[in-house]
Amino acid sequence: MKHRGPRGAWILIVALVAAWGCNDAPDARPEDRVARPQGVPQTRDLETFGRDLDAAVRVHDLVYQARGTGNVQMVATGAGNVIIDTGLVTEASRLKPMIDRINDDPTTHVIVTHAHPDHYSAADDFAEGGAEIVAHREFLHNQTYLKALVPFLMPRNRIFFPEQVPVPRFADRAVQWLYPVIEPTIVVDDEYAFEIGGVRFEVLSMPGAEGSDGLCVWLPQHRILFTGDLFGHVFGMWPNLTTIRGERTRFPLPYIESLDRILELDPVLLVPSHFEPITGRDRIRAGVIKTRDAVQYVHDRVIEGMNDGKDVYTLMREIRLPEELQLPEIHGKVAWGVRSIWEGYSGWFRLDSTAELYGVTDDAVYPDVVELAGGVDAINRRAALRLERGEPAEAIRLLDIARSVDPRNRRSAEIRLAALEELLERSGDVNHYEVYWLRHRIRQTRELL
Repeated sequence: MKHRGPRGAWILIVALVAAWGCNDAPDARPEDRVARPQGVPQTRDLETFGRDLDAAVRVHDLVYQARGTGNVQMVATGAGNVIIDTGLVTEASRLKPMIDRINDDPTTHVIVTHAHPDHYSAADDFAEGGAEIVAHREFLHNQTYLKALVPFLMPRNRIFFPEQVPVPRFADRAVQWLYPVIEPTIVVDDEYAFEIGGVRFEVLSMPGAEGSDGLCVWLPQHRILFTGDLFGHVFGMWPNLTTIRGERTRFPLPYIESLDRILELDPVLLVPSHFEPITGRDRIRAGVIKTRDAVQYVHDRVIEGMNDGKDVYTLMREIRLPEELQLPEIHGKVAWGVRSIWEGYSGWFRLDSTAELYGVTDDAVYPDVVELAGGVDAINRRAALRLERGEPAEAIRLLDIARSVDPRNRRSAEIRLAALEELLERSGDVNHYEVYWLRHRIRQTRELL
């Protein structure tokens, strides 16, 4: 394996990109207020997951897991060790000794499940001695475009992962220059198999909730499946078919095919690269079937809506999972999935406004709207009325218009703050991206006040 960039910079940079809310007004609609699911871990819990451990956890006779932001899995065959995901390079000094203490056997393969740093960035540490580095062919493309977009993505990552991205914006170009490129020695298109110490490993292409380069590792003799981020961060959640921090669209039909493939394998143990393993054939099958059927349901409703002539925003409001298919929306949201599916199929031009073809945005004419409305005060009054009616998102739309003329208007900021706080309350502190975006906007607005 090769990488470009000094080792110390590799550690620093991956630390910074680990990530890749009138008195008689009606109450908000019940579906707008989200209840936090009981017993379901949150994405933010990864910051402390496994920190109380000083040894790897044995999850099967052959399988060990060193736990952190991203877990490191090791299969000890007796004739050599196979590592599945390496965690963050910034955590390697804690996780690798846990793995090394298990035995003195050489590492023959390091398999990285996709091109996010919390899954592959410590590959140098674990591939000592010439181990094969295995990745999907799409891994090569994904890591390249993510490096190319570092100056674009870093400011976004600071919003959603503020604790992990402390570097100031002026350093983004340096981050991009130093960002390494890993070169796998074995590239997988659909399937790659090998055997070590009598244990058969099948490395399978499984596009999933974290992108097109997803790999899973199947141990058929033991019916154990290492899933990487096939299910996202938490098994049984609504998959993040789009990520609002900015990445390629994750298409639903290849994901559904991956879930069907899992059902054919019929595993009894899932070992993900975040949080704890999932045990029990019946529990696994039920969770996979529910996730598959939920994604298929939303996909089909979007297609129907498109064919019926409904616009994307209408479908974002209308499409809801039926009760029997409800999944926690802790990382992705159904409404965002609707938009991702729509735009993945139709592209950016909605045949709505001709101005879209010419780079003319809505805010280009906002000053005219403010003038015609009678000034910023008039816009503020209407925004306040919308908020009183229980319509905080609509109030923010109006305030966006006012901001085009007077971005520091105090009354606008007061109304915006109240609207954002209402949205945060409705969120139930459930969805990571929604919550951190609202907190970011609330901090910005309070600074104005």
